[in-house]
Amino acid sequence: MRLGLLCGKGRLPYLLARAQRHNTFAIVCLEDLEEETTENFPSGIPCLQTSIGAIGKILRFLKAHQIDTIVMAGALRRPTLSELKLDVVGIKWSAHLGRRLFQGDDALLSGITALLEREKLTVLGAHEIMTSLLTPAGILSKKALTPEDQEDITVGIRVMRQLGKTDVGQAVVVQQGLTLGVEAIEGTQELIKRCASFQRAGRAAILVKGAKPQQEMRVDLPTIGSETLEALHIAGFRGVALEAGKTLLLDREIVLEKADSYEIFVAGMEFSYAS
Repeated sequence: MRLGLLCGKGRLPYLLARAQRHNTFAIVCLEDLEEETTENFPSGIPCLQTSIGAIGKILRFLKAHQIDTIVMAGALRRPTLSELKLDVVGIKWSAHLGRRLFQGDDALLSGITALLEREKLTVLGAHEIMTSLLTPAGILSKKALTPEDQEDITVGIRVMRQLGKTDVGQAVVVQQGLTLGVEAIEGTQELIKRCASFQRAGRAAILVKGAKPQQEMRVDLPTIGSETLEALHIAGFRGVALEAGKTLLLDREIVLEKADSYEIFVAGMEFSYAS
């Protein structure tokens, strides 16, 4: 296996590159990355910085380094069509994607994955090369759940599943049985900030985060890290419930240390489709 990483922003690409330093042979950065962040990549790995629309350039780079397997990791800002600056191959891809270009992230990423496979590239999920990233089932923090917490989580799962069917968002904020907000294009961090001021007196809010029912498991799995815990703390939330086996928990030790310090619960749970 000759592994290539297609990278967006965030910690995940660097965790993968460092964990797979002996198997990673090329990196494509699809977002402008800060210099202090790129220094975390292992030395000696060829790295291409380019736009997401330069499909032909990306494929030539991967072929030049004999890449046969790729992992897509990190957050990508979804550009407008005018910002894509598609090359000739990119224009052909857009024709194949058709209506997916104007649908939700999962529909678009599933289409892109299929096109990569047509190029004889094996697409793997981040969790397939670094299994420790997956959230395990159980209460992971010292702080436990109350029956009221469980009720709020149940509400959150029900709302999230309905939204997921329309390919919208991977997270919901619930307080005392009320839905304070759902994740859209702004992302989880901004969802938490937005909902902080909506909280009522009494038991604080909970973040519920999990995969969409139709989730393409190899790309865009729901993810949290230490920055999420900081945001939850600042917002005064009680905790976070993550879908076990279908969400990524980055820097787990750091996350759980912060959770215990802030008295925030972190729970990995099986999310049922039942209403």
